[in-house]
Amino acid sequence: VRGEVMAIRPRPYIESAVAVGVRTTRMMVAHVLPILLAALISLAALEMGAVLMLLGELGFVGIFIGGGAFAELDVGSTLFHYSDVPEWGSLLSGVRQYARAYPWLAIYPAFAFFIAIVGFNLFGEGIRRMIETVGVGFGKIFNRFTVALALGGLLIFGWARANTGSIAYYRQQARAFDGQQALAQVGQLTAPQFEGRSLGTQGMGDSADWIAQQFESLGLFSAGENATFFQNRAREFTQINSPGQLDILDGQPAPEYRTDFVEYPGYYNSIGEANGQVRAVLMGELSSGAFGGRARPALERALDGEDILLLLSEEDAAIAEFGPRSGLLVVASDPQDMQRHYTISGRNRILADYLTGKLKGKNTPALWITEEMANRLLQGTGETVASLRQREASLGQDQVSVIDTGVDVSMVVDGDIVERFPARHVIGYLPGVSGRAGIGDAGFDREMPGTATQDSRDASVLDNKLVVVMAQYDSAPPAPDAGHAAANFNASGVAVMLEAIRAIQASDYQPYRSYLFVAYAGEGLDGGEPIKPGDVRKFLQARTGFASAFDVEAVIVLQGLGAGSGDRLEITAGGNQRLTNLFDTSAGRMGVKAGPANDAVDISIIFEDRALQSGEGQEAPIVTLSWAGWQETARMPGDTLETLSADTLEQAGEALLLSMMVIGRENTY
Repeated sequence: VRGEVMAIRPRPYIESAVAVGVRTTRMMVAHVLPILLAALISLAALEMGAVLMLLGELGFVGIFIGGGAFAELDVGSTLFHYSDVPEWGSLLSGVRQYARAYPWLAIYPAFAFFIAIVGFNLFGEGIRRMIETVGVGFGKIFNRFTVALALGGLLIFGWARANTGSIAYYRQQARAFDGQQALAQVGQLTAPQFEGRSLGTQGMGDSADWIAQQFESLGLFSAGENATFFQNRAREFTQINSPGQLDILDGQPAPEYRTDFVEYPGYYNSIGEANGQVRAVLMGELSSGAFGGRARPALERALDGEDILLLLSEEDAAIAEFGPRSGLLVVASDPQDMQRHYTISGRNRILADYLTGKLKGKNTPALWITEEMANRLLQGTGETVASLRQREASLGQDQVSVIDTGVDVSMVVDGDIVERFPARHVIGYLPGVSGRAGIGDAGFDREMPGTATQDSRDASVLDNKLVVVMAQYDSAPPAPDAGHAAANFNASGVAVMLEAIRAIQASDYQPYRSYLFVAYAGEGLDGGEPIKPGDVRKFLQARTGFASAFDVEAVIVLQGLGAGSGDRLEITAGGNQRLTNLFDTSAGRMGVKAGPANDAVDISIIFEDRALQSGEGQEAPIVTLSWAGWQETARMPGDTLETLSADTLEQAGEALLLSMMVIGRENTY
């Protein structure tokens, strides 16, 4: 482009325009752009080919437009990654792994790239030759009248698309979502008799009964065990009996519970007693042992089982938890964590020997502390947390540095490990009608629900496709010093789900795809592992036949929808562009400000089998809806009903409801 401009610049009419004082802007519009535009068309076509070549190269290394999910093709095998959008680069993304066994997999997408690139190149070259031979008078084509006509046509088209066809009907039905009704549901869930729906309380079970009653009254079918709405599970967690104790023997005032320290929610339970000198531990990147696992030989060589360790971050603590120690002090990355109510793990460090049955091991206390408390412990060393973090960043592979603080501490965490507390998921089912999904905006008008005949049940029948809408209903076990209502996280998510069901059932709308609504118990450990809401197949196993009868198409997770410091609805889809666009567009159509969250996409997961080992694989694409800034009050004592807004709930609910209606009936979205 610059070369073309430099070629035009010395021409006489440009020099004449400069001589008579024509402004630069008018000169560009009147004398440069009309000539440059012809060349830009051919250049743009040629650049299209270059962009396609780049997309093909990136696709081959696993970077492509759109998201995807992981599927376990064989039991115990490496998860297979697939895209959920028909993009050529995604078709090339798996070729590298199968190049030797199935070399022909690359032929079709590569041939498509080849044809498209050659086509763009020929088109650009043809345009260039035509302009050189015939010339083009853009001034006659693009004038104020044609521009005004084009803008008017676009406005009319946009208005017609937004206000006619099925989308207009969906918008009208989505307006039925009542924020005041949702706020009243939050009030019910945060009532004192439900005890904050805390794990380990009677109120948790009572709240599950109440949600099941709501499902039944709203006309949902039971999708739980034994023709009920419940799926019974068992939870392991640690119940803290009294506030933890931390004494620093340096002659200064004692630290204050939930201001300077609190129990640390790590991999193991945090109960026990410890006395001794604190040693700060700095770690470089540590390699695993010869047999893999979580042990780090370099760390074990540097530590003693009687040490009370000071760790500079939660990342360091995740490694040091598996090393020898008598206690852990972990510097919190956020001082607000002192006030948050977390569920303490129920994993026990006291284990029975496989051969003798003799118990061995010891539970050791673990506390979160503020950076101020850590600097107090480091005062005698001349170091601070900030300076030690700089030193830690410079450590190499398998390097460990241990610093004696010279300060003795005493720490006590009193609690009991609860191994099999009964918990229940609440699962309701809304079947899809035996119809065909619409294609585009006219699809709803073409065939009303319930009118499909047997002859119409072809490949486009979608009632065996399942959309899962879920929200966590329980909260952390009751703290020894104060209760918590857990209103925004996550009574608001359950309330929005219930009100969305009411609005759908009260309307004439009937989905073609089936819906599964899940209020799940998400606190504690299930079988020794954290609860993974994305593993929706476990919910389908509650009702006999569901797992084999349905293909899960999308999972919608609701959390923190009643309040937040931001001014928009956040959409977290893990890089899934299709679902992000759907919810973003739906929110815009309802007048709700929304946008994707700044969630990082882990590209390395495409090439590693880490997803299989850590449970990061997904049954189907997952999208999470929450209000921006909801995390600031999550698990805090101040997360009460009074902080929630009916208007915020209504905005989130309308965006959700419109998206659900589009997913439920449209073949493409």
